[in-house]
Amino acid sequence: MNVKETLFAFVLGAASIFGMHMLYIEVDAQADDEAIVAAVNDEGRMRLIDADENPEPGERKVILRPPPYEPPCEAKVKADVAGLRSRIAALEAGTDEGANEKATAPFEVVNDRGTTVFSVVEQPGDLPALTRFFDDTGARVAMIAARGAGGEVNVFSARPSVADGTRTSGVETTLSAWGDYADVSVTVNSDLRFRVGRRPKGNYALSMFGPAGKLAAGLAETDYGAGLAAIFDAAGTTRVALHTGTADGPGLIQVFNPAVLPVATLSGDSNAASGLLQLTNKSGDPMVTATVLPSGVGVVFAGPSAFQHKLMFTPLPGSYIQGR
Repeated sequence: MNVKETLFAFVLGAASIFGMHMLYIEVDAQADDEAIVAAVNDEGRMRLIDADENPEPGERKVILRPPPYEPPCEAKVKADVAGLRSRIAALEAGTDEGANEKATAPFEVVNDRGTTVFSVVEQPGDLPALTRFFDDTGARVAMIAARGAGGEVNVFSARPSVADGTRTSGVETTLSAWGDYADVSVTVNSDLRFRVGRRPKGNYALSMFGPAGKLAAGLAETDYGAGLAAIFDAAGTTRVALHTGTADGPGLIQVFNPAVLPVATLSGDSNAASGLLQLTNKSGDPMVTATVLPSGVGVVFAGPSAFQHKLMFTPLPGSYIQGR
């Protein structure tokens, strides 16, 4: 082979290789199940032939198939899609079957810092099931409790403060109802300060308490269906009462001494037609009585002389005053 023929063969071979490369790129765009059949001679020249066609003498048959090709990022994208589909399927399953799921107490729910924000516990006693809510510091801020015949809801601004763990500092509001009883109460530093609702006897009352937990004032329905208002001292002793005495009156305002004996009473008389004022000594004995006689005349008795009559039941002078 001379130089010219050698140069021609080189150019032809390079063109063949370039053509095969272009063919490979073109084939890459075809479907994976497609194949290209070619005939190649000893000098590297290539020509396309049909799949069932035989090459000419001096040629060999070559079958070109596009190699499997996958971009480097494609597998990752497909994996993300598969994971997303799996998560969506799990969410859909939870939505469809969530009603059949249950958790067994006790259990807790914690935030990303490991702090308990919600818990459900069971315990013996009057409140067998407790659902508790906590803020991000772990302090309890609310509670729902179940009772045998009712339940209650507590809301706190409280924080643990005493070593034994039984008392808290702060304000607590409770809404309770069970059986025939229901009320709303406010507790400050573990001391009851306010309560309003239905009492176990079936009557209704509003009560306010002092810092020591002693009753300070109250407004209530009596057992006989009338109203009652009372004021107490710091020790919880009754000092003033406003009530009717009986279901149909008369009205009474009473002032009590430390022994809870009425020392001053303002009321209606037995017929509730006129007023009656009575003052007593520390033992509860009447010392002054002011009232209105059936004739319409006002009288004042001052004891004990006015209550120790002489002849014809005439009171001693100076111990009895009668209007004209």
